[in-house]
Amino acid sequence: MVLPSGCLQRNCPYLYLYDDEDTGARYMGCVNKVFRVEIDMAVFNEAERTRHGFGGVKMTGLPLPVCRTSVERAYDGYGEAFDCVNPGFFDDPAPEAEGFDLRDRI
Repeated sequence: MVLPSGCLQRNCPYLYLYDDEDTGARYMGCVNKVFRVEIDMAVFNEAERTRHGFGGVKMTGLPLPVCRTSVERAYDGYGEAFDCVNPGFFDDPAPEAEGFDLRDRI
């Protein structure tokens, strides 16, 4: 996840803002497409006033050194019940096979 609040705090040179002439709403986005969404600044500012803030958005590109990133767990839990039952799912079953693609075997 990339944290758009970090873009503003660090004055990221790749952050852009634009005003929609039809609605008057202001949006922000990333020129490098580290995240592809364009965020409504009114929604962002309102969320930033809360205890949790706006939070992160999905990264769609490689983060830059200026980017604030985080990893969020998909579920909350630890122990045997939450262990991966198939850790080798994406491993190549035949290392000598050329051009392995999991979709070829499904």
